[in-house]
Amino acid sequence: MNISTEAKVGSMSLIACMLLVYIVIHLSGFTFGDKGYPVQAVFRQVNGIKEGNIVRYAGVDVGRIKEVRVLPQEGVQVTMLMDPGVKIPEGSKFLIGADGLMGEKYINIIPTDHSSSYLLPNAKVKGEEIQGLDELIASSDRVLAEVHDLVKSLNEIVGDDKVKAAMKNTILNAQEITDNMNIMMGNLARMTQENGDIDVTVKNLSAMSRSLREAAARAEIMMQAVDNDGQTARDLQVTLVNIKNTSIRVEKMAAALEGVVTDPATAQNIKETLKNARMASERANKMLTKVSSIDTKVGFETLYNRDTGKYSSNADLKINTSPTDFAIIGVSHIGDGSKGNFQVGKGNEEFAGRAGVIDSKVGVGVDTKIGKQMSLSLDVYDPQDVRVKLRSLYQVAPDTFIVGQSDGINKQDEQTYFGVRRNF
Repeated sequence: MNISTEAKVGSMSLIACMLLVYIVIHLSGFTFGDKGYPVQAVFRQVNGIKEGNIVRYAGVDVGRIKEVRVLPQEGVQVTMLMDPGVKIPEGSKFLIGADGLMGEKYINIIPTDHSSSYLLPNAKVKGEEIQGLDELIASSDRVLAEVHDLVKSLNEIVGDDKVKAAMKNTILNAQEITDNMNIMMGNLARMTQENGDIDVTVKNLSAMSRSLREAAARAEIMMQAVDNDGQTARDLQVTLVNIKNTSIRVEKMAAALEGVVTDPATAQNIKETLKNARMASERANKMLTKVSSIDTKVGFETLYNRDTGKYSSNADLKINTSPTDFAIIGVSHIGDGSKGNFQVGKGNEEFAGRAGVIDSKVGVGVDTKIGKQMSLSLDVYDPQDVRVKLRSLYQVAPDTFIVGQSDGINKQDEQTYFGVRRNF
């Protein structure tokens, strides 16, 4: 039987249509029935997640979102269809991510290292909450308010008018004492020349040298609390200069008398006078150096923990008491299990060592500078459960730095932070 031309044309047309349908279905990824297995995650809010969005496991696409449904008592349930063969460890974290600031939302699954079992089909998990833009702004406001309270407290301690007035009055009184001592020295020199009573002169010099030594000790105590805001520091410097000059005069007079006395008790008084005068002068010199080199610097930083998706803030005060000596007082993780820091150290910008309290634990640290803009810090702390922290700072503008921090690099629960630091 012969096949007509119309039948041949019809057969070819049918075959062509079937091929066209196959190509369209193959290229579009359409399937007759869903492949894979479902997993439900419940979130408090989903930040724009919708059906068809990608599901990623450790950065790899492993499925898509099949359904987004509101649960009145729980929040929002997101049903994810996982690709066949994909195994999700129990205990993994489910978070909402975005491709860029305004990019498409997706579910990001962060695996856990401590599970030997996997989620079964239709398993239900709780999604992790992350900070949105509004929450971040509110958190920043709270942090800034806490920093403001911290600065206010510091100002109340070192900036109280009564404290300043009391300190200034004490310093002025000490200055008047040294001025009076200068006058007394002149009178004493004249009395010695007129009366020639060397024993009395030596006794007076001895008493005066002890007073100078005590005045220098009091000035050193006051110097430890000086606010260094200008006038108070200058008043203290004038006082110290007067103590130094008066001590030198006392030492010269005692030295001049040392060669002419014969009485053993008087000679002993002269030796004691020389010793006290030298000690007062040396202490005044030492304190003058400290007063002129005291410098303070406040630092504040906001860091983002990419492992937990949370933000934290740190604040610290660095006090340089000399070109090579310093102390650091600060608080880390403000408002979220705040931890204290207090360390003393020695060194310069190129290399310095520290010891004290690090994140509320005893520890030591070193700081070093690499090039003009990069610096590194290494902290080892907590003798009961030793932790190692590594920090890097890269200067991008005057007093402004990009911060990278890895806390617990010797632990499985290592935490990584990135953020910005500003010095004031």
